[in-house]
Amino acid sequence: MKNPYESGTQKVIPAVLLYAFHGNELLMLNAKGKDGMPGKWNGLGGKLELGETSRMAAVREFQEEASCLTTETQWRWLGQLSFPNFKAHKSEDWWVNVFVTDLTDAQAASIPLNDPLQIEGTLHFVPLSRVLCLDLWEGDAKFFPYVFDRIPFEGTFFYKNGKCESYELSAIK
Repeated sequence: MKNPYESGTQKVIPAVLLYAFHGNELLMLNAKGKDGMPGKWNGLGGKLELGETSRMAAVREFQEEASCLTTETQWRWLGQLSFPNFKAHKSEDWWVNVFVTDLTDAQAASIPLNDPLQIEGTLHFVPLSRVLCLDLWEGDAKFFPYVFDRIPFEGTFFYKNGKCESYELSAIK
């Protein structure tokens, strides 16, 4: 039997997930639901384009979604997440590099907050103490402690019908 990735029956989608801190707040996206579930809160990010590195994608996605210029060196790689068969209807596994950054005051001020015209959803700086109270994807609450403490990590999350059925998560030593 041929490998499903080699035969083209299963695809791997490379993506980035971005967490931008400003003081004791985290920039979060309240999604409109175009590619996810309406009302869910998430970091920014998206798919890599052909020939693009993860850091290049971080800069591009952040500029597209937050109207904010950053640099590749500003983004610190923090972890790797895999979501096998995340979009089962498309036969897609997602492999996501997680990055964090600290925004300058000028960068934070340039972000259009709570703007209903934003394509992906509205952006908000959320106090770190309130992030876990948001309507997050189930798995996100599991890895957020690593993000908050900037501890490198890796994880695999198995979702079915929008629910996290199981996961493996650990710090990278």
